[in-house]
Amino acid sequence: MRLRPRFIRDRLTLWYVGIFGAVLAIYICGACVLQYWQLSDQLHHAEIEDLETVEGLLYFSPDGHLLLHEDYHSHPQSRLLLDRYMEVLSPSGEVLFRNERLDDMYLDGAPTPKEGEVGYASRRMRLADGTPVLAISHLHYFGGKPLLIRLAYSTVPIRARLLEFIGLLMLAMPLALIAAGFAGYRVAGKALNPLEQMARQTEQITAMRLNERIPMDNPNDELGHMARVLNELLARLGESFEKLQHFTSDVSHELRTPLAAMRSVGEVGLQEDHSTEKYRDIIGSMLEEVARLTSMIDTLLTIAHADSGVIELQRSVFPMMDLVQESVGVVGVLAEDKKQTISVAGDNEISIFADRSFLRMAVINLLDNAVKYSPSGSTIRLILSVEESSSNQTVFVQLAIEDEGPGIPEDKASRVFDRFFRVDEGRTRDAGGAGLGLAIAKWAVEVHGGTITLSPRQPRGSIFAIRMPAA
Repeated sequence: MRLRPRFIRDRLTLWYVGIFGAVLAIYICGACVLQYWQLSDQLHHAEIEDLETVEGLLYFSPDGHLLLHEDYHSHPQSRLLLDRYMEVLSPSGEVLFRNERLDDMYLDGAPTPKEGEVGYASRRMRLADGTPVLAISHLHYFGGKPLLIRLAYSTVPIRARLLEFIGLLMLAMPLALIAAGFAGYRVAGKALNPLEQMARQTEQITAMRLNERIPMDNPNDELGHMARVLNELLARLGESFEKLQHFTSDVSHELRTPLAAMRSVGEVGLQEDHSTEKYRDIIGSMLEEVARLTSMIDTLLTIAHADSGVIELQRSVFPMMDLVQESVGVVGVLAEDKKQTISVAGDNEISIFADRSFLRMAVINLLDNAVKYSPSGSTIRLILSVEESSSNQTVFVQLAIEDEGPGIPEDKASRVFDRFFRVDEGRTRDAGGAGLGLAIAKWAVEVHGGTITLSPRQPRGSIFAIRMPAA
């Protein structure tokens, strides 16, 4: 089972301590390597100085033996230079001199080719008794004869000092980690306190307090960005909640009207006996309200699916004029009843890439709206054209629907695409509308990346224009 601290502050502290410990361990290793290298380098230079001194202390005895003035003691102030190991060899490998400390051991056996001829040859080795040493060799001419001088010092004192250094650092490491943990906990707490305050303030925001906002000290840092995101979320939630409240209120009102009409017709029909024809009229009136109610529910379901984003467009390329003619055929029956004329003009070759069914629904809703509010005997014009944007060379298709109705006042034009909005409540309800057609048309156009606009027509009427990218 993997243990994981519950709070972010604890996790940040552990991460901080872990990273600090890793960095400290790397530092200790690097410091030890540097210390060992420095001590070895000091020992190497001390051996060179000692070897140069020893060269001047060698002499041959009257019987021909090579000797060293033993009354000399090299650098007594440094214990790393005490107790040297030394031997002197002839070029043939004969041992001419070996000091007492070396005893009967050898410093690396017979001479190698060109050993000590150039500079001071340095190497590490172990003596026969296992003592690790750092040895150097140098070729010295004494009385015209070449002598190979080998000198070595034990590296045990270096290792002992290095272990002392490591022990000192390791002793200080737990204290450093404890201090780092305490500092990390305080720093993490200080960094997370604003976030905790934001969380507490957000918890206090309810559906009735969506207008409240989270204060931010610095909008440019990460916490300020988080506060800004939360405030934007609250703004969207507030707007959606307000729309939902209005939508629920409007839906309740709209559903109440046909239900009240059905109940009223039914109650009147039950108050007294009627003929068969009268009952047929009563049932027919109730069925009309049921049909209106069913149509409204279907429209509301479409709007709900559109808002939830579950509708997937089935796009295809098709001539826009075909869709216009198809829509005119659907609404043309209503126009004939009011002796209206629908004229269509435009290029038959204009194609568009869109979902045919949803775009058809938008055109039918706009055309049905024009037929409803245009007077009898008037003309409704549909003009299909192509426009090219000068900024990005994009070609747009525009469909303008012009009617000769009463028009829409300027103060209400901005709300005409809102759901359940009516310019004239009584007239719209009598015509059978619920104030959803233009909202559906607006959604169907915008979901394709297009726009729908309203402008007045002179001398009277309105112009609804759909503008979408061409195929």
